Amino acid sequence: MEKPIRIPSHITGFFVPRWAGDPLETGSIGAGLVLEPGIEFKVDRASLKGLSLNGSEVRSEVLNELLPATTRVEVKSELPLGAGYAMSASLALACSVAAELENAEPDLLSAFRRAHVAEVRAMTGLGDVLALYAGRGLAVRLKPGAPGIGEVEAIETPQGMAVVTAVLGSMSTTEMLRRYADRIRQHGIEAFNRFLRDPTLESFLENAREFAKGVGFLTQDVEERVRPVRDMLLGYSVKKRVLFAVVREEELHAVSSHLRAEFGEVHVHRVCDGRWLRYLEAIRAIAR
Repeated sequence: MEKPIRIPSHITGFFVPRWAGDPLETGSIGAGLVLEPGIEFKVDRASLKGLSLNGSEVRSEVLNELLPATTRVEVKSELPLGAGYAMSASLALACSVAAELENAEPDLLSAFRRAHVAEVRAMTGLGDVLALYAGRGLAVRLKPGAPGIGEVEAIETPQGMAVVTAVLGSMSTTEMLRRYADRIRQHGIEAFNRFLRDPTLESFLENAREFAKGVGFLTQDVEERVRPVRDMLLGYSVKKRVLFAVVREEELHAVSSHLRAEFGEVHVHRVCDGRWLRYLEAIRAIAR
């Protein structure tokens, strides 16, 4: 593949973990935005098995097991691991897709399922692969589990908006669940039920903020630092250690400049339109 394959990122607004004996049935319900950029990857078929991110080796036994013996996946991304961008899900999917495209009859659903199981086994994510399977917009996870078992719907978002994110630090999924499990469950159920009564972008952003405040992701300090541009925002929240703010395009420069001055590392995203999935399907057709 000469042209890199893109996989988006995903930022959950609120969620509720659901555990089962089978990792295919383990996952979460909730809602989040599927965003670009995420990652880009290329596959080297004549090399030692491995995975690299921006030139540095990613040492993960679970991800390595997804790859055939002579397949190397080289990933590039501006986004950091362990902040809240679902990078682990994107990496797992890159490895799984790379392996699937070697088969005579590539099955993308199987690739997504293996990536989900890898995420659950490694405890790096519970619902991000299912959201990426929706592929675009506001992904609403209605039933937990891997693609084909879990249920997800994509709600289209309005044109003329962007998402600005600021990195506040890092936190593993394991640490997040250990520290905040009870609050995530309580506030996640409340936010999800309120959202289902009004499944709109505005409702999502409002409930995401209430969830983040209730759990403790969105602190008073962050609130104060966002306050000067709050009237320019359609909404904002924090997932783990990523602040995300949804803005109209005409407010993008002012908001991103302010957040960069306050927090340092800032990224500008567009809500994914699903084009990457169509490209992936085209590659699958060629492989067959």
